[in-house]
Amino acid sequence: MSRIFVDTNVLFPFSVMDLLLALTEDMVHEVIWTERLLAEWKRVIVREHHRSEGSAEAITSAIREYFSESCVPEDDYASLTDTMPGGDPDDRHHMAAALAGRARMLLTWDRGDFPTAPLAELGLRIVDPDTYLCELLDELPREVLTTVVRLAGEKRRPPKTPEDLSDDLAKAGVREFAERLRTRLRFY
Repeated sequence: MSRIFVDTNVLFPFSVMDLLLALTEDMVHEVIWTERLLAEWKRVIVREHHRSEGSAEAITSAIREYFSESCVPEDDYASLTDTMPGGDPDDRHHMAAALAGRARMLLTWDRGDFPTAPLAELGLRIVDPDTYLCELLDELPREVLTTVVRLAGEKRRPPKTPEDLSDDLAKAGVREFAERLRTRLRFY
């Protein structure tokens, strides 16, 4: 099972975050996280009025509870942070945590903020979420489809079909993945 670290910008809108965490639940991959990442996500989502403070806290608390074994403690990566390339302190923390947590990929929409060549030399691949999800679907189609169908079945407000989830994911920016998912769902 591969380990991935997900930049904060990938966790908006919630549909992508929901899928990535559901894939972790189903042991298709493992999303690793830090307290710093959750704090940044909560700060941004509340500031942008996508969630209330209480709702954001409930989500981060659920991640802490259900995915506790996927947390990379700051003590594990703090010494690496200053050695990471780039100018953004949050990004350097993310890179250091990904490496300390033995992630093989860091997902981000802002690939330019993460120097690809130096990180590749350290064994960390920088990839956008659409590319990653397409690769995962190609590599583990049954597992990904099973997770999407399960996730859709759990939606109650409003109820969702797997095709509805595909639409949500396309709107969230993972368009190629959503298109490939729709095609594969026809034969599932």
